[in-house]
Amino acid sequence: MDRSEGLSGVQTPPCIPRTSTAGTAESSDTSGEEENCLTENRREERGRLVYDDAFFQKIEKEWYEDEIAGREEQTLVAKTVWIPVLLLVNLVNGFLKLCFVPISIIGSKLGLSISYRGFGKEVSTEKKKESVVIIMFVTLFPLTVVAYFWTFVYLFFPLTSIPMLVYLLFIKFWDTRPEDGSAVPRARYWGIWRHFANYFPVRVIKTADLDPERKYVFCYHPHGIIGIGAWGGFGSDACGFSRKFPGIDLRLLTLELNFWTPFIRELLISMGVCSASKKSCNQILARGSGSAIMLVVGGAAESLDTEPGTYRLTLQRKGFVRVALDAGAELVPVLGFGENDVFSTAYYPPESSQRKFQEFIRRKLGFATPVFWGRSIVTGNWGLLPHRKPVIVVVGKPITLPKLPDHLKGAALSTTPEGRAMVDKYHDIYVKSLRELWDNFKNRLAMDRQGSLRVVK
Repeated sequence: MDRSEGLSGVQTPPCIPRTSTAGTAESSDTSGEEENCLTENRREERGRLVYDDAFFQKIEKEWYEDEIAGREEQTLVAKTVWIPVLLLVNLVNGFLKLCFVPISIIGSKLGLSISYRGFGKEVSTEKKKESVVIIMFVTLFPLTVVAYFWTFVYLFFPLTSIPMLVYLLFIKFWDTRPEDGSAVPRARYWGIWRHFANYFPVRVIKTADLDPERKYVFCYHPHGIIGIGAWGGFGSDACGFSRKFPGIDLRLLTLELNFWTPFIRELLISMGVCSASKKSCNQILARGSGSAIMLVVGGAAESLDTEPGTYRLTLQRKGFVRVALDAGAELVPVLGFGENDVFSTAYYPPESSQRKFQEFIRRKLGFATPVFWGRSIVTGNWGLLPHRKPVIVVVGKPITLPKLPDHLKGAALSTTPEGRAMVDKYHDIYVKSLRELWDNFKNRLAMDRQGSLRVVK
């Protein structure tokens, strides 16, 4: 996708030929199958919804309006802050360019092509802002180690030991914000997240309206390496979630482990991000009408199946169905086309020794260790910045669940035959709905796929 074209630098995915370009695909992919175009007026064809160009024209208009609204919402303070930041970026860029002169000369003598890419004159101010925000986002992960280091420093430094100890006790015993969603998500609406979304770009497609009088459990697939589509489209308001779904108070959920990291946890809380524990899910949904949570259902296990062009989902977990049934919420399938493309990965099959080691680490430590890399802002080759690949997130039609009788509430959903049968039934309905979402959009948004959507475990 060339971001220099289209409305506001966002080009609508092109219309495809009448036959699939993905080659021989699995599952519902068939050679010679007519394209499932996107359409404003949904219609039935061969038993499932398909979409034509009118729908995508409407979507492109919505993306354009979101872009304009995002620019108009920028405050004078936000614009002023960028002045010294961009000045510093230009100074660092010039310094690195000078440093690479002797390195390039030495490389040429050795027969190596080493050049500094950085920010050339052709790089626009907007792209510089996007790269700066992405660098900040990526560095949050190594900063976790830094946060723990300074925690120990403050604990043993006489002047800060007592305040630090009080802060840690507050985290352990008194802070309920990660569980009940009571924090006001002010940082969710920061303008920097618009630059984050525009980097790839991340865009959201709505296929149905949501009633603000209901409660919802959004389920995002696939996990990818770090869930770029979930963060850009739902963790922040960069893609206009509040305009697309007015009255829906959404909380993106993540590992409880992340809220044990001092300082960095405060950013997550200010974004409205909460713990993915069962207790947290129940408390947030109990807040009433319009309450919603987003779970990245595949979790750490699914991240190990990340590979560009593929859509391998871990869907054997049924806890999200139990949470929705118990809370009287509706299930909303969400599919991030391109999520697995933003990083290059080394994929290890389940039977390989490398994969068995990764699974061992995941089971013991609670997080996954996928092998991945992106691009470098210095040389443009290997690095940890994600690739500029589009992530188009499609929000499906909500699945209405029945009201539970009293004898099936709580643990009965997993301990009684009747409860397990109900969970299995609506889990199957959910998987079917997710496959239909894939079939409706795959030929427009997953043209470079290496196969069909697969539920691997």
